[in-house]
Amino acid sequence: MSMRLRELIRAVRACKTAAEERAVISQECALIRTAIKEENEAMRHRNVAKLLYIHMLGYPSHWGQMEALKLIASPGFPEKRMGYLTLMLLLTEKEEVLMLATNSMNNDLMHSNSHIAGLALTALGNLATTEMARDVASNVEKLLRSSNPYLRKKACLCAVRVLERVPELLEDFTDALVSTLKDRHHGVLNAGLQCMVRLLEAHPEEAAAAFRPLVPAAIRMLRHLLAAGFEPEHTIAGITDPFLQVKLLRVLCLLGRRSEEAQEAMNDILAQTATHTETAKNAGNAILYECVQTILRTEAEAGLRMLAVNILGRFLQNRDNNIRYVGLNTLSRIAQDDLPAVQRHRAVIVDCLKDADATLRARALELVLQIVDRATVEPLAGELLNYLVVAPQAAKADLCSRIVEVVDKF
Repeated sequence: MSMRLRELIRAVRACKTAAEERAVISQECALIRTAIKEENEAMRHRNVAKLLYIHMLGYPSHWGQMEALKLIASPGFPEKRMGYLTLMLLLTEKEEVLMLATNSMNNDLMHSNSHIAGLALTALGNLATTEMARDVASNVEKLLRSSNPYLRKKACLCAVRVLERVPELLEDFTDALVSTLKDRHHGVLNAGLQCMVRLLEAHPEEAAAAFRPLVPAAIRMLRHLLAAGFEPEHTIAGITDPFLQVKLLRVLCLLGRRSEEAQEAMNDILAQTATHTETAKNAGNAILYECVQTILRTEAEAGLRMLAVNILGRFLQNRDNNIRYVGLNTLSRIAQDDLPAVQRHRAVIVDCLKDADATLRARALELVLQIVDRATVEPLAGELLNYLVVAPQAAKADLCSRIVEVVDKF
């Protein structure tokens, strides 16, 4: 008789050699195959659970895919849960057998049990092919309007997959997705914004045309978060809901591109975010970084761009090397278009060359070489020669040639 999952795990762990383990797995697979042939429904979910464990150990398990489909078609929640989990782990969207699950999934989307509908939404969000996305789109759109926030949140995330596979359906989903920005449930609001971000990245022109009217609402929400007091549920290190603020800034960044009207509407709130966000904690620095990215990636006015560069200069003075690295990385991108703005922070950039962290020093070196020009070549060449003394032996030859190249250039 086939053993229980817990007993199988113990037996595998007790094996002293790979050959012993293969023998245990081979014997158990034979027993599972026998149970499958006998159509033993009572033991099906247990056998599939063991099949998942065998799959995680790296042994072939494709022969049990149909059992997952049978579990999905079962009426009970425990069986369906195991079936959907197996489906997501054993199958990819390229598997033809996946199409056989479409009807069961469509039925489960409209199931009276919200947890079963949630399982179907999760599986579709991970596995839906183009054909499946077309078949389930209408039911996913209905669930976006559900009275249950759990289903609305799951439907938002599933809609990402559906619309990535079938972008021409965006118009059908626009009203339902726009309504998530007014949703009082925090999870639905976050999921809706994440869906918009993904769609704006995947299909910038179509999604921007659909969601650009949301710019005023997003600005109002961000302004409210900046002015809001302490909210115990969502406040982190004194910053009100930093995750939501970051998502709103990302949406504004994507909507502000190639739109002067949207950009003008954003200028004030971007300046407010940049000047009123605390920098003492990582939550505040995350918001500032996203604010800087929004300013730099849109056609922001010159004063805002200067403010963004100054924020990055402050990042270089932070004690956290992760934040300093982010600052160096972003300044490197700015230097390609606005070298004088970056050169104003030459002193703190050079200080990074003296840091104990080798990765930070290497990034600072790249930026120093990038900002050298005729006016700064003499002082920066001296700093580069000082760095050459402490540079790793393996990198010295390359660094020497780069210093000579820079000096010859100017």
